[in-house]
Amino acid sequence: MMRFPRITVAAALVVAAMAVPAAAPPLDARPAGVIGMGHEGYRIGGVHDAHLGTDGVPVITIHRGDRLTFQNDSRWVHIIGPGKRGLLTDPGDGAMTPLKMLEENDVFSTHAWTTEGTFDLTCTVHPDMNAKVVVVP
Repeated sequence: MMRFPRITVAAALVVAAMAVPAAAPPLDARPAGVIGMGHEGYRIGGVHDAHLGTDGVPVITIHRGDRLTFQNDSRWVHIIGPGKRGLLTDPGDGAMTPLKMLEENDVFSTHAWTTEGTFDLTCTVHPDMNAKVVVVP
């Protein structure tokens, strides 16, 4: 029977532990009002007025003048902007106009949303990562 020195086993365990990604913080660890971002979806548990629509897409209702804050709490890069199914569209007035790349642990707050209506957001890297923002008075 071949025996391995303890240091060899310990070194292998340390290397293996470094390859495992850190767990995302629990939903309630984010400040209220922050939209979390997983691998291929938005996490809306920390948003006051948000729900899943009938099509399974998160619907986030905000008031005119509010800002949205996104936190990438996954290890995946996201590029978010106006659009659907990974394809960007003309944002129109009052929608999220900048295309924003978020790396791991990045936080981004939009400008104040000034136009009432329904606006679509997507991730160009993950086409199934979509959300609707409803701006009310």
